Amino acid sequence: MLGFSIYLNNDITSATEQYINRLKQNGFDGIFTSAHIPEEDPKKYQQRLFSLGNLAKNNNLKVMVDIDQVSLKKLDISLSSLDSLKRRGITGLRIDDKLAPKQIAELSQKIEIGINGSTFTEEELKQLGTFNAEMKNIQAWFNFYPCPDTGISRQFFRKQTQMFKQYGLKVQAFFAGDENLRGPLHEGLPTLEYQRNYDPLASILELKELGADLLYLGDPGISDKALDQIKNYQETDSIILYTKQAENISEEMYNYILGKHNQRPDPAEHVVRCEDSRMHAAPRITPENTILREVGSITLNNCLYERYAGEIQLVKDALTMNKKVNVVGKVTNGSLPLIDLIKPSQKFYLFKE
Repeated sequence: MLGFSIYLNNDITSATEQYINRLKQNGFDGIFTSAHIPEEDPKKYQQRLFSLGNLAKNNNLKVMVDIDQVSLKKLDISLSSLDSLKRRGITGLRIDDKLAPKQIAELSQKIEIGINGSTFTEEELKQLGTFNAEMKNIQAWFNFYPCPDTGISRQFFRKQTQMFKQYGLKVQAFFAGDENLRGPLHEGLPTLEYQRNYDPLASILELKELGADLLYLGDPGISDKALDQIKNYQETDSIILYTKQAENISEEMYNYILGKHNQRPDPAEHVVRCEDSRMHAAPRITPENTILREVGSITLNNCLYERYAGEIQLVKDALTMNKKVNVVGKVTNGSLPLIDLIKPSQKFYLFKE
């Protein structure tokens, strides 16, 4: 399941509705929002929350609200008010601070609950069982991390995820956007630190491999380019990688490598080999830009490779220069992780950035 974030520091407007429709049309079906109210007028936040819930309900979208004990009181949310909250389109509460397992268990009998995946312990999970929690209504929602260098590691995420899966919980994680990043830092809102500058699709695919079930855009913005990558993958199971032309290479040679490809069924260790690239009618490829092949380089075998001339490769591991191999382009930094995610025989596209 894919989701996105809308924050309540601004009024819900027609622009908000347009954004919701845009994400809905691209396969997103859940909304995350935060109801932390340190200074704002609680009535204003409540009005915005209910407006968002109504929009979500009309679009058949779920809404998970991040909330702490202080805000629960300010918004007058209790066990007795949960039915009313659900009627207004709010489908779940993500408890951000340390609510007692007994209280979480009670809430889970009435509404979906997100526990803090970054901090919840196995002992607390066991306690939920002793209080007859409705475990099918509980999900593990990880934090996002606005400050660079503070996101959690892949190893910790995997360990926590394995623990939650043992108790039958679905796991959620955030990935960063690539435009209109949330302030005040504007550094992206990922769960995993190393994904901070990834293309959204790269984060989504890696998080799925690590066991995440619910994948939410943390930032309040995402580009059309990134949405095209995501929608294309959902509809065709193929991957779009964005590229740029190498210096000292002709535009004709760079344009030759753009377009649709597929990896061979027997993947090479150090490169992705484009299975059908040598089958295309190609002009004579003379040696050009035969330089060190950095990670992400897009190469084209030249005429010195004889019968192997014309083969296109994506470099996964840094390789030495080879006079038979032209470096014609490079996968852009955000798309770099996608190279390792291309499966045997999978279709992929190389597009100009």
